[in-house]
Amino acid sequence: MKNSELISKNLIHDSGKKHVSGFAEYIDDITEPSNILHGAIGWGKKAHAKIKKIDLKDVKNSEGVKAVVTYLDIPGRNDVGPVFDGDPIFPKTKVEYYGQPLFAVAATSVDLARKAVLKAKVYYKELKPVITIKESLKKNNLLFKPRIIKKGNPTQKILKSKNKIRGNFTTGSQEHFYLEGQVALAIPKEDKNFLVYSSTQHPSETQQIIAKMLNQKSNSVDVMVRRIGGGFGGKETNFITAAICCLLSHKTKRPIKLRLDRDDDMIITGKRHDFFSDYEVGFDDNGKINGLKFKLASRCGMSPDLSLAINERALLHIDNAYFIKDIEVKNFLCKTNTASSTAFRGFGGNQGMMAIENVIDNISRYLKKDSADVRKVNFYGKNKNNITHYGMKIKDNVINELFEELKIKSNYKKRFQ
Repeated sequence: MKNSELISKNLIHDSGKKHVSGFAEYIDDITEPSNILHGAIGWGKKAHAKIKKIDLKDVKNSEGVKAVVTYLDIPGRNDVGPVFDGDPIFPKTKVEYYGQPLFAVAATSVDLARKAVLKAKVYYKELKPVITIKESLKKNNLLFKPRIIKKGNPTQKILKSKNKIRGNFTTGSQEHFYLEGQVALAIPKEDKNFLVYSSTQHPSETQQIIAKMLNQKSNSVDVMVRRIGGGFGGKETNFITAAICCLLSHKTKRPIKLRLDRDDDMIITGKRHDFFSDYEVGFDDNGKINGLKFKLASRCGMSPDLSLAINERALLHIDNAYFIKDIEVKNFLCKTNTASSTAFRGFGGNQGMMAIENVIDNISRYLKKDSADVRKVNFYGKNKNNITHYGMKIKDNVINELFEELKIKSNYKKRFQ
């Protein structure tokens, strides 16, 4: 079947009928064991501060509370970073973003658990936070060294161009706002094993993270996912909910359900990376780009998470569909005192493509030309060497297929004939 036929064909989702009828089973629909306890997370109210003291006496004495856990209760690895360290389950000495988990409780009901965490007394020595991309760049507060890709001599080509413009562009952050929030149910089994139901996009990594936290073998933890309830990247590396849930179960030896309140969910967990791009471009009277220099920076938050891969994709997608012979891109991963930015549908590619599309639009406005004409003149295409800025050769048959698709689908079909 051709792509165009698939696009126009209505296909029913495998679980569609159960979703709309209410028969789809999510973690909150699973029958709870009779001896279950409910968890809640106590989080920091400062963006950047040293922790002088945490007084949990009133929390422990609160009605219905059966257990409280801090970093001292973690027998193994105190980190849920999927690739790099930097995401402590509970910090020892310093808070690095507003909403960072500090401790958790298990109580006989959800309401009692959530009321109990509010009774903590936390004493801080406040530090100056870095919040924005521009602040981070000014202080050179970066997670990794800048990545630079250069092809040709864009500086010289820009200087020699008849037309030149400078500009900048920002794409903002976004909340995933999945239909099912962050939730986990941990059930202790024999031989210190655990059965964990988790609303996660990455069950195998959830298993590894929990096992390392408990200092146990991976096969001692079974992670079950029936359906994600919406993820969009927000449930790819948020292992902290399942980890804290299982840690509470480990301490109490009882089943624990931890379902984040929607407000807590949005405060604690990471969002899409916001990006800032600064550019200089030279072009001819038809809008054809002669040289382009980009400074591309993202707000990564307090830890690496998946930021290196996300920024790499933005860096590699910044040409989008356009052949740019002379180009330089500098990519900066900014560390800030905000929740660690994480995966989001598009995974950096859309931020990179938006940056170059903004350049194309501004060239069009400068020349007072239809942006479709400016895009057309810059496309990868016939009689060009079609080498990307990262050295990949795009084959002619791919270009031909692209133009055929454009003929079929584009609102500007006549322009490509």
